Amino acid sequence: MVSVCSNLGYQIPCSVKSDKLIRSTFAKITEDRIALQLSEDDGPRRCSSDMQIVPTSHFVVKSGIIGREREKKKLINLLSSESNDGNIISVVTIVGAGGIGKTTLAQLVYNDQNFRQNFDKVGWIFVAQDFNVHRLSRELGESMKKRSLDFTNLSALQENISEEMRGKKIFLVLDDVWKENKNLWELFQLPFMSASLVKILVITRNKSVARLMQTEPDATYNIPYMSEEQSWQMFQHFAFGKVVPHADSNFVEIGKEIMRKCGKLPLAIKSIAKLLRHEPNEENWKEILESELWESDAKDEIFWPLLISYAHLPTYLKPCFLYCSLLPKYYSNDAEKMSSSRRTYFNDAEILVKLWISQGYVQTEKIGWIYVKQLYERSFLEGIGVLAENIFCFTMHDIVHDLARSILGNGCFSIVGNTILNFPEELRHLYVHYSQKEPLEPPLFPSDTFATLRTLIVDDHGHLLPKKKQIVKDYLGKQFLSAFDISNAHKLRALHLWIRGYLKFDISFEKLKHLRYLFLGGKAFERLPECICSLYKLQNLTLQDFPYLMELPESIKNLVSLEELTITRCPSLKVLPVSFNQLKALQKLCISWCTAFEELPCNMGNLTNLQLLEIDYTEIISLPPSLNKIIRRTSLQVRLVCKTIGWLENFVDL
Repeated sequence: MVSVCSNLGYQIPCSVKSDKLIRSTFAKITEDRIALQLSEDDGPRRCSSDMQIVPTSHFVVKSGIIGREREKKKLINLLSSESNDGNIISVVTIVGAGGIGKTTLAQLVYNDQNFRQNFDKVGWIFVAQDFNVHRLSRELGESMKKRSLDFTNLSALQENISEEMRGKKIFLVLDDVWKENKNLWELFQLPFMSASLVKILVITRNKSVARLMQTEPDATYNIPYMSEEQSWQMFQHFAFGKVVPHADSNFVEIGKEIMRKCGKLPLAIKSIAKLLRHEPNEENWKEILESELWESDAKDEIFWPLLISYAHLPTYLKPCFLYCSLLPKYYSNDAEKMSSSRRTYFNDAEILVKLWISQGYVQTEKIGWIYVKQLYERSFLEGIGVLAENIFCFTMHDIVHDLARSILGNGCFSIVGNTILNFPEELRHLYVHYSQKEPLEPPLFPSDTFATLRTLIVDDHGHLLPKKKQIVKDYLGKQFLSAFDISNAHKLRALHLWIRGYLKFDISFEKLKHLRYLFLGGKAFERLPECICSLYKLQNLTLQDFPYLMELPESIKNLVSLEELTITRCPSLKVLPVSFNQLKALQKLCISWCTAFEELPCNMGNLTNLQLLEIDYTEIISLPPSLNKIIRRTSLQVRLVCKTIGWLENFVDL
């Protein structure tokens, strides 16, 4: 993974020409790590020394702040509420992504004289990543006493602070808190016990930090994105100043489109608008509109807060985050549901986790879900709810998506529509969502296009995008498939094909020796190609929406690494082959909405690693007694939706 960014002031490899050298170096490092039996727990992570953090203070320029009065009142009300347990220390947290305006909102609260007059002493401390109790205590004391302190002993310093706080009401802001350390947090609070009341406002990007520090379950304020009206007001202020063009002006029309690209993120709007203020030429405005944010001269200001967050991600999370940029952006106009914001949507996070596993970023699905949660906790992902059981839908803000693309460079590509491009040599992950009405003449791509690919997703159904509002047409012809000659894609680890239409086609699966993940869906097969059964490294196989798929080949036994098999909406499939019991690595078997499916193989008990058996809406009325052997030895979970409960007779051990 390489970066095409060159002037962002942080140490990320930025020359795509050095890609091969970087990868070979990483391969050598990996060999050494294995030989030396090193792990990530052997020592602390070190961030780049070039990541210069700019500290904050309580001073704020109010002229450039638009539409935060309502949020300020809500936060003041939250801070003014009494503690339920009578504790003298009350902690409220502001949580949100970098650049959303957390610090600005806290500055407005801190400088509100009506609120501030309720306290005897106030203090503002910029924390950053290093939660050094001695440094923070000294800065706290200096903030309240308005003079420097030179205590070298922490006990003496805290005693001095305790005396200063005795019997007083204190308001304290801790800005930019990163570290989740309960012991350090409790040590820092020791001097506060002498005060009569302490209100602390903590600003963080990490939801885990918020939960650790807040004193009430509902004491977290999730700062919202700006409304479109507020966004436009801010854009006008910084782009036009007091001389606002006429409403019919092209500058206004282009400006509104540029403003929408900023995804209601105050920092992005401010940075782009200030840049445009010095661009009197309409063509320059159009050029910025048609370019990506990371290509603009304002990229440093826009991405800097997010780059800091990225730099502090654990090493294992970084490739998972960057991989999320594989999916294209999807724009919703549903104001009630998503506030008309511009985001990348993911219909099913489980698929993303499986793709992570195929790339070697994650070892198990359980760990993958932990990684999803950690990215959510750090505001890189935003959850919008559960669509169905085990289907979690989440979004990625456009600016965050742009950040990932800027770091990943040309390693990741997505095509929505009929755009045909010349792909870079370093292409690793490709997503295609096609919308051409007329057949295309193959080949669309050079024969060596896919030689470096690790992931290929061809999706004409919007399976990974929102189902309610398709953004492309239904057409995907046989000509298009033939244009995707993946016979030389020897490095492919994940192949996701959702193809509509009753087509017969041949793909040289047997050449995809490194394939770990295979999803086939969309009515394109009558039977599973025999060559798929030669994929001895395949771990995850999903077959979905094949109305004429009647059987699986006996050679399926050759899938010796297969850990998960999912068969969904295949109404002509009746049974599994007898050789199925030889899939010794199988851990999960899920069969749903296969309305003709009658029975499982009688020798299912030989699948000794089976952990989950899920059967929904089939013709099965009983399960093979041999499954009792697994139940006695392991914690097999059986989930069934059946017409009768006769199958229970065979399971005395349940």
